[in-house]
Amino acid sequence: MNHSPTHRPLMPAWYPTFLEAVTAHLWATADEPLLACWTIGHEILRWRQKPDWTSRVIDHLSTDLKARFPTRKGLSSRNLRYMRTFAEAWPHESFARGPLAGLPWHHHLVLLQKLDNLNLRIWYAKQSLDNNWTRATLTAQIAANLHRRPRRSRLP
Repeated sequence: MNHSPTHRPLMPAWYPTFLEAVTAHLWATADEPLLACWTIGHEILRWRQKPDWTSRVIDHLSTDLKARFPTRKGLSSRNLRYMRTFAEAWPHESFARGPLAGLPWHHHLVLLQKLDNLNLRIWYAKQSLDNNWTRATLTAQIAANLHRRPRRSRLP
C-alpha cells in the first residue's frame, strides 16, 4: 500500500511534512493513547501557525491518517480538532503522562467541554480518578457544581 499523501493542489506545500510528523507521533505513542492525543494536538497547534493554514488541513489529515492506520479509531476530523483543544487546555505534556493519563479520552472531552478553568478541570479529573466515576457521573457532578459543596476539599 502506498503511504505517501495524494497530491492535492489545494494543500500547502508543507502538508506532506506535517503528515509525516503526525504519523511519527502516532507510531511513537501507540501504547499511550492519551499521549498520542496530546502530541497530535500539539503538532496541529504548532503547524496551525503557518500563514496558509486552513480548516481543510484537518480534514485531509483525517483522510490520510485513516488510510495509513485503517484499524485505528479516533482519527476523524472532529476528534483531531478535540486533540488540538486538548493540547491547548493541557499545555504541558506532563498532563498526558501523569495521573491524568488514567482518565479515558471521553472523560477528558467532558472536562474540556464543560469547564473553562484549568484548576477546576484538574480538581474534577482527580475526583473522577479517586472515585472511579463514569463519564455520566463526571458530567452530573460538574453540572451539580460539586466543587462548591461543603465538606469537599477546596480548590487550591
